[in-house]
Amino acid sequence: MEKLPVEILTTILLLSMDSRQRHSRRRLSLVCPIWSSIISQHPLFWTEVGLHRTAKEFREVLQRNKAGPLDVSWTPHHPQKPVGEVAENLMELISSESRRWRSLTLKGYVSDRIQNQLIQVPNPQLININICDLRNASGMVLDFPLNPEGLPLRNVVLGGAALDWDCSRLKGLRSLRVQGLRENQPTLLQLHKIISSSPELEVAILASWNWEFPGSADAPPNLDAIRLQYLNPLILDSINPNVVGGISSLIAAPNCQNLRIDWARANVVQDQYAASRLADLLHGLSKGASALFLTYNPIYRDISLADENDRGDEGSTNILEATSKLAKRRGLYFHFRVPNAAEDNVPQPQEESLGILIRNVFRPALSGLNIPVQFHLWTESEDGPGELAPDVLFDFDFITSLKLSSYPGFISTIDYLASPQPCPGEDDHIRPGSWPCPYLEKITVLCKKGNFQGLRDALDRLRRNRAQCLVEGGAVGPRGPHLEDQRPRPIKEIIIKNYKGAVFQTWSEEGWILWEVD
Repeated sequence: MEKLPVEILTTILLLSMDSRQRHSRRRLSLVCPIWSSIISQHPLFWTEVGLHRTAKEFREVLQRNKAGPLDVSWTPHHPQKPVGEVAENLMELISSESRRWRSLTLKGYVSDRIQNQLIQVPNPQLININICDLRNASGMVLDFPLNPEGLPLRNVVLGGAALDWDCSRLKGLRSLRVQGLRENQPTLLQLHKIISSSPELEVAILASWNWEFPGSADAPPNLDAIRLQYLNPLILDSINPNVVGGISSLIAAPNCQNLRIDWARANVVQDQYAASRLADLLHGLSKGASALFLTYNPIYRDISLADENDRGDEGSTNILEATSKLAKRRGLYFHFRVPNAAEDNVPQPQEESLGILIRNVFRPALSGLNIPVQFHLWTESEDGPGELAPDVLFDFDFITSLKLSSYPGFISTIDYLASPQPCPGEDDHIRPGSWPCPYLEKITVLCKKGNFQGLRDALDRLRRNRAQCLVEGGAVGPRGPHLEDQRPRPIKEIIIKNYKGAVFQTWSEEGWILWEVD
């Protein structure tokens, strides 16, 4: 290492720095005198200027970095407290260096002095902004008036604050993270302009938006989809369904391996273009999954698709998480609320809307994939409402495993799967002999003890009918649309449990096995 040229060693040390520059300097300087000398003399090891630090630390950074870029931050431990006298004096000093700012991080209380010396100053070299919860003395959330003159931004993190979405510096972005917008939201056209001018966008996180796109009814219906080959992840978390549909129609991300979309709704079902874009996103990510899980609750009309690495229960998205950590994540979580004609002012009833979603989004997303897909159909109470018409299962022709939990119609559902069902052909005539869920191989049912015998009889009928059909001839075709003469796969495993999860009885190729349950 000592024989390396100073330039190469300096580059290695810079790449070894983490987000806490001050701690990294101390740690690396203790290795040897050569490293310590390089770190003490090179300005790029001294870029962080924290106004909440001591005056001694502050002046040491400016002394060692007299002409290089500066990363300025005001993130006090108590954001609601007014700025102290020491910080105000340091603020005046750093304000005079605003033309070499590279990054600006602001959070908390904003006084008139902060406005004048940290916000309303020329910053032509600024490329990274992290602005969260700016508030004035009255507690009102403030937007960030970005100076329009300067280099294009690379990384934008906004928490509760908005920008001028037509600003000429919002182009060439590598990272866009916006959370908790309340006012001054972008239109669909503005967002399309920002994304289309950022072909190398790597991270897109839009979280906690509770509004619709303004002027969406007047927006051109056919905005071109933008190919973002480097995008990973794409996270749309707890935002209005209108926004989900709009953004999914704008983005084509063939290499995205981390996708989280929460609360899509009717607009995705009704808009064929948005549905096809969303299916493309799901398909690209599903290819890397080893197993997928579909969950549906007829009472709340919630359906989700997740892979085995992300069941969708991670909580709120952290938009401040490091890009390097986000890029290493792999996962899929798509959450959809099926519309109901009685409540959501859509023409289709609940079952038809669910069928449209399956046909327009899930089926094309999962076509050609040879991976297990489990479908979990559940309600909170077996005695409560929420039974789904069994023929809706006909659209779930790609599932390999079915789980029924606290579900009032489990026997009628199992009987539906035990025989061929008519299905509409391309010319709208009914084709006989099509088995629902032809790839189904495993069934798990949670039931009460009193329903056990009737349930077992229904499962025996299902198992025998499918096995007999296979013996009589025909073969299981490749996974895809229903075929008229297609035979179902035989049932290989059945599990019956009680509500506590204890197993009553199981069936496999060796026959039924009774388990003792307290």
